[in-house]
Amino acid sequence: MTRSPIMTGAAALAVGLTLPAILLTAPASAEPAGNGPWHTDLQGPFSEIQEDFCDVPGLTVEYEFTDNAQVRDPRILGPDQFPYDWYFDEGYEKFTNVATGESVTLVHEGGSLQDIRLIDNGDGTFTRYVTNKGHSVLYSDDGDVLERQAGVFSYSVVYNYNETPSDPSDDFKVGRPTILKQEGNNYDFCAVVVGAIG
Repeated sequence: MTRSPIMTGAAALAVGLTLPAILLTAPASAEPAGNGPWHTDLQGPFSEIQEDFCDVPGLTVEYEFTDNAQVRDPRILGPDQFPYDWYFDEGYEKFTNVATGESVTLVHEGGSLQDIRLIDNGDGTFTRYVTNKGHSVLYSDDGDVLERQAGVFSYSVVYNYNETPSDPSDDFKVGRPTILKQEGNNYDFCAVVVGAIG
């Protein structure tokens, strides 16, 4: 698994975190000012089946997502020559109960992820410190707003860099991310989603 641009709510759940990631208000459709060059990275739509969703035994959910990211070319920085990333993003995540067909959709109306520090651990791995900022809205099948969230979500995660610290294409994650900061307007993601589709 290579480094991914945005750690979304479902990604946080997939790594065992109970809090969804937070995304920024800057629109991804407009190229960010300065600090370029920028390019567009379209991801998805992708889907997968997740069993025992949110640790609810027997709850099987089809998870679908897509992202449209404006990505700055990586900057090679520091004595270890690691590539630092910065993204602006928009997209959605859809969670559908396979048994009932009921679903909810989390719309990321704009998002940002920025590498803050990349530190060589001296053992063939590095620790990536990341900050997500932004907002998203959770909608029911009927288009009703179930919840809104906004704020800052920071985490760290360890990657093996495969003896090529300046090439992120062959990096892979080691272990689970660690939440460093969660500030802003939040809600119990699992309780709301399971309550709506469970």
